[in-house]
Amino acid sequence: LGQAGNILLLAGVLAVTLFRIRDVEVTGNSFYSAQEIEDRVITDKYSQNSLYLYLKYKYFGQEELPFIDKLEISLKSPGKVRIRVYEKSIIGYVTYMGSNFYFDRDGVVVESSADVKEGIPCISGLKFTALTLYQKLAVEDDAIFQRILNITQLVKKYELSPDRIEFGENLALTLYFGEMRVALGTGGSLEDKIGRLHELFPDLEGRAGILWMENYTSDSKFISFEKTE
Repeated sequence: LGQAGNILLLAGVLAVTLFRIRDVEVTGNSFYSAQEIEDRVITDKYSQNSLYLYLKYKYFGQEELPFIDKLEISLKSPGKVRIRVYEKSIIGYVTYMGSNFYFDRDGVVVESSADVKEGIPCISGLKFTALTLYQKLAVEDDAIFQRILNITQLVKKYELSPDRIEFGENLALTLYFGEMRVALGTGGSLEDKIGRLHELFPDLEGRAGILWMENYTSDSKFISFEKTE
């Protein structure tokens, strides 16, 4: 090979050894575990090289992953990479024909799965004429997605985890927590209602009944609880 060839060969061997991934740091993930993200990114012997992996994700395309908007790879050292996960803004899912269809804030269905992802509420009562993966749910009025976004953000803000969020007539909202349901109605004052529910919830958790909050406002504060068997 000659001296130049030997130097190039040595440099190649050193590069392969030096840039072999020994440590992976994953941030920004909630739908997938760090190990699941690592397994989906480092899939073959080539991607076990940190430099190759960095260049691949910086300059070439990446495969589509459910719930993931994009992945960003950075080198912390030759043997350590950081995978920054940017997740899609999934706000809920609907059930249809035995599957769960997850949709984002714009109503676009991003994944179909038999699994229930923790922290994402089931939305019931939506009337849609078409349901196709990667297409927007065909509903009568797209304004429903803003109302879904509002309620899901509020329950998250006040650390409440309803099993189901139901839309009834005139988009009347009902939250389900086990054997208890909370009727929020169609009116405004939604943040006032959820804030008050947060305060009351420790005394109501585990009880069976209906908490009527349709007429609650920061002024009237009218609430009643109807116990059920």
